[in-house]
Amino acid sequence: MVKNILVIGGFGFIGHHIVHELQEQQFSVTIGSRSKTTSNNATTPVVKIDLQQMSDKEIEHIISSFDFIIFAGGADDRKLTKELAITFFYNENVIPCVRLAAISKNLKVKKIIILGSYFTHFHRLHPEWKMEEYHPYVQSRVLQHEESVAASEGKTDIIILEIPYVFGSVPEKTPLWKPLIKYIKKMPIVFYTKGGTNIVSVTQVASATVGAINNLNSHQQLIIGNQNVTWKELIGMISTALGKKRIVISIPTSIVKVVAYLTNIYFKILKKQSGLDVYHFIKTQTSFTYLDIEESMQLLNYKKVEMQASITETVKACDFQKLKQNSISLN
Repeated sequence: MVKNILVIGGFGFIGHHIVHELQEQQFSVTIGSRSKTTSNNATTPVVKIDLQQMSDKEIEHIISSFDFIIFAGGADDRKLTKELAITFFYNENVIPCVRLAAISKNLKVKKIIILGSYFTHFHRLHPEWKMEEYHPYVQSRVLQHEESVAASEGKTDIIILEIPYVFGSVPEKTPLWKPLIKYIKKMPIVFYTKGGTNIVSVTQVASATVGAINNLNSHQQLIIGNQNVTWKELIGMISTALGKKRIVISIPTSIVKVVAYLTNIYFKILKKQSGLDVYHFIKTQTSFTYLDIEESMQLLNYKKVEMQASITETVKACDFQKLKQNSISLN
């Protein structure tokens, strides 16, 4: 029996790859979008769905035919907003999922799979970091899970995939990594913080999401990832992709704190708020936020990959040569 799946945010970076992976495995896929009504792929139907503005009846009419819903939408933590950050991220990340859960519980929808953030994993692991208190984005991700599970009343499984930093590309989209890559491209000596993280390819995230459809039942929060790297190692991989050698100097945390404090002042002058409080995020940024992903690899049936290829793909997607040519033509 063919499984019908709605991918909300299917035009986005991760959503694009999820749609492709689902189609490769012969699922029936529809993209849900707030704005677009057509897809570049003529075989992929698109429905317009606004989970903040539409009525319950309108949403029910749209989702009633689906067996599974994947929520790959919401706001990224790097988003700056002129609204109150707590309100903005709640509206973008929590309300859509809660409404989906509340409406789906009376329909045939078996699972709602939400692409979340690995920050909620570290929120649980390090309560002393007070991540929910200091960071509106993290708070929204915590509430996204709690309130969606409550709204489903146990009738629809709510599965959260907690995702670290993702590399890869999609056609005609500029990677969010571009500012860092541009900095590394320009500077022979790169100054960066201490610490490290986990990185994953976008194709792995897509594969893990399909694994969640096939293999997971009941409410779960599951971390996914691939390779643990220090920030210095990651900068080295980006430098390799750029074809450049870079000296990386770790900035003392005391200096990082001063820069973060001034950055917060700068945001206030701009009258903008961030999903992550720059000053209080230093503890997370300078720690080794590594992951043990053996369990999730087995449960979701995705495999480790060599990350250099995905990082090189990300660098190429920044298309610096094209930007240079455009600058020359304008001059």
